[in-house]
Amino acid sequence: MKKQKMLSLILMVFLPIILMAHPPKKVDVKYKKESNKLIISIPHLVKNVEKHYIESIIISVDGKEIKVLEYTSQSTKESHDIEIELPELESGNEVEVKAKCNKMGTKVTTIKIL
Repeated sequence: MKKQKMLSLILMVFLPIILMAHPPKKVDVKYKKESNKLIISIPHLVKNVEKHYIESIIISVDGKEIKVLEYTSQSTKESHDIEIELPELESGNEVEVKAKCNKMGTKVTTIKIL
């Protein structure tokens, strides 16, 4: 009986925290060849962009990490959106974009440059 009460207490304390923290929903990535820009949109619904946000975006090309972008807030309450110039990308390159939430979880997407 004591174990059950203790487990209930732990759930009551930590469940709200767990429910508030969540990984990014997805990572949308497009490459605009004419401007050499990688367009990244990360849907991540939050209440406060300075307390719960996408803290980093890691960009790798053909398995090699080329950029790590770090943040202390999110661009909007609905998502984090950026454009980054990458003139070194060529047709056939595989680009991986990993987004990490400051509270919990990551999401990864890979695209092939045409």
